[in-house]
Amino acid sequence: MKVKELAQKLNLSPATVSLVLNNRPGISEATREKVRKAVIELGCEDMFSGRGGQKKTILFVVYRKNATQGDGAQRFSQLFSEIIEGVESQAKKRDFQLMISYMDQQSFQDELLRIRGIKADGVILLATEMNENQLDAFMELDMPLVVLDNYIGTKKYDSVTINNEQGVFEAVSFLKEMGHRRIGYFHITQNANNFRDRYFGFFIAMERLNIPIEKKYILEFDTNGGDSLQEETQKRLESLKEMPTAFFADNDILAISAIQSLKRLGYRIPEDISVIGFDNMPLSEILDPPLTTIQVQKKKMGIVAVNLLIDKMEEEGEGNLKMEVSASLIVRQSVKRLE
Repeated sequence: MKVKELAQKLNLSPATVSLVLNNRPGISEATREKVRKAVIELGCEDMFSGRGGQKKTILFVVYRKNATQGDGAQRFSQLFSEIIEGVESQAKKRDFQLMISYMDQQSFQDELLRIRGIKADGVILLATEMNENQLDAFMELDMPLVVLDNYIGTKKYDSVTINNEQGVFEAVSFLKEMGHRRIGYFHITQNANNFRDRYFGFFIAMERLNIPIEKKYILEFDTNGGDSLQEETQKRLESLKEMPTAFFADNDILAISAIQSLKRLGYRIPEDISVIGFDNMPLSEILDPPLTTIQVQKKKMGIVAVNLLIDKMEEEGEGNLKMEVSASLIVRQSVKRLE
């Protein structure tokens, strides 16, 4: 029996029934006894969290396309550590057992087969770099699923993502406020849907703010290519006949690479060219100059994912939810105000 069905039978709200089943405070003893009695009479004692000393279990699956390679490894490592901190702390707070499974492109099929045999009550999937077919394989699992940091509009699953469009708008708005009208863009063309969303967000922001888009200043990078990101950044900058007054980059790794390349080419940051990134990695604060960037509440993403999954496990309903965690601007010294 589902929580919603039991709640209807007892003329109580699903939230009230859920609090009793999970032994949470805030419920009168009379209501608590009413729910307990009904559960026992219906033979549904397994609905109680922790019955027989067994907590309900959340399986947290972390996918990395290439676990130890590529320029994006540093960004992913930070993203992973902060999200898992949020997942772990909230699972503990909600009194759920947490299991963690790691997989990459090479181990995907073997690990998926192993996961099918795990008796978990629900799955949180950190799918930043997953493709559509891999997501489909997890959607076929017979357990509640919440996808973290990846969203495909044609798929029906619950998700928690970054509000990329809002974050990019914050960045471009700040550049305009600082007097910049010739704004360039470092864009990563592959690797994650976040960068696709930031790409469209950049064009939307430029249009809404009435800033001309100059295609010559839009530099695209394939991080799966042969050259290192550092080499490719410098080559692309050397090919420009003139520079914009500022660049926005899809992430801090690319922004830092751009700053290093611009310095080698003789430009001063921010006196000659301003740079703004996205992610607020720890390295961005100790850079010379410290990097202005967009802060993503990664720990909160993990917390929200746990809450969403538990709601899904306890109250089966129609439809799916996409929850976006907002971003905020962190102002440092890599952007100059133009006169």
